[in-house]
Amino acid sequence: MIEEQPALFSILCDSQSKITAFTRDDLGISQQVASGQPFTQLIDPENREKALNFLVELQTKGSAFGWPLTVYINGKILLLYFAGGMNGDGFFIIATKAHANINQLYDEMMKINNEQVNLLRKTIKQQMVTAQARKEETQLYEELTQVNNELANTQRELAKKNVQLQQQQKKLETLNQTLRSTIEELHKTRDELIQSEKMASLGRLVSGFAHEINTPIGVALTAASAIDETTHTVNFMLTQEDVSETELVAALEKLTLASQLTMSNLRRAAELVSSFKRTSIDQTVETKRLFGLHEIIHDIIVSLNSKFKKTAITIESHCPKTLNLYSYPGIISQILTNLMLNSLGHGFDEGQLTGKIIINAYGEDNQVHLDYSDTGNGMAQEVLEKLFEPFYTTKRARGGTGLGLYICYNLVVTRLKGTISCQSQVGHGSQFYISFPLETVSTI
Repeated sequence: MIEEQPALFSILCDSQSKITAFTRDDLGISQQVASGQPFTQLIDPENREKALNFLVELQTKGSAFGWPLTVYINGKILLLYFAGGMNGDGFFIIATKAHANINQLYDEMMKINNEQVNLLRKTIKQQMVTAQARKEETQLYEELTQVNNELANTQRELAKKNVQLQQQQKKLETLNQTLRSTIEELHKTRDELIQSEKMASLGRLVSGFAHEINTPIGVALTAASAIDETTHTVNFMLTQEDVSETELVAALEKLTLASQLTMSNLRRAAELVSSFKRTSIDQTVETKRLFGLHEIIHDIIVSLNSKFKKTAITIESHCPKTLNLYSYPGIISQILTNLMLNSLGHGFDEGQLTGKIIINAYGEDNQVHLDYSDTGNGMAQEVLEKLFEPFYTTKRARGGTGLGLYICYNLVVTRLKGTISCQSQVGHGSQFYISFPLETVSTI
């Protein structure tokens, strides 16, 4: 059976990242973007910053593979996987609809590169034919000069590499010493790091709140400006002897609409402030109080909305509004925040994947049950076995601390006196099961 080749398009770009030619176009992109335009013109505006990062890696490392970017094709957004390599002063880029493996992309890249090499060979051959008319002494002199220059360049490069190697060796020794000191310090300050992680979570909450409240405040301010302007207009009209009834009615309708818009957005801002106030106080001060679990779950989803609203991830929550607890709302907020951000970063690849998060809470047999699940990547068995260990992370190179789920475990076990477990399989998402004693005011 012959394996079906994925639909591709490939382009050549100059050193300024401008398209010079389409060498293959199975997707019809050349009908929308012409040669001479920047490569980023192909990419959806939401992904252009990521496209610039792709170009940076391509230019600095000489190649780049497996970058997911979205493009506009016939008015629709399509996810493609990009790879590229250097080609003299410029470079070439390939994209495919299927998540092809590196070997497939590499073979296609080499095919394009070989075509460019053949063109170069043809040019060199023509130059050699022209050069045959020169005298043999001139040829030999030029060749010897070239060889001599290459040898001199090689010697300079070797000397430079030697210096760099010595510098890297010194840096490595320094890093080894720093690493030993860091390990010793980590053993001494684990509790401080855990506390820092809690404050970082609160910082993310503040950042999300600031971003989220900016929209309703901005709309309300614009509407208020319209009210002010229209009020001046109405006052001016009323000072005139002849007033157009149509213009006056239109101005009053504009005032009414602007007022309604202002009030609705101010109510939205007030709701956000109220939600943030409850959540931030709960996470800052660990004190018991009576609260509705439904309200806490709602506040956390609202506070993290700025993290999820630009993704294709939906969030569902199911919790009886009558489920009231006497417990630590800040601890429950911290646990849910860590689980949701863990799903966003690990389960859905920083929001690049489509999926769903479901939070199901209920009371049964004097126990509160909090079942959390996502439909993300899931985890292998070896990862699952170390999931709650401190400092264990699969994203160490991307700044992961390995403390998020460790903190969840400690908060559930030591503070809520409960249990937490996880089930997961690669490609089938993850499910966390949390339970802790149900306390109410009547039981205290």
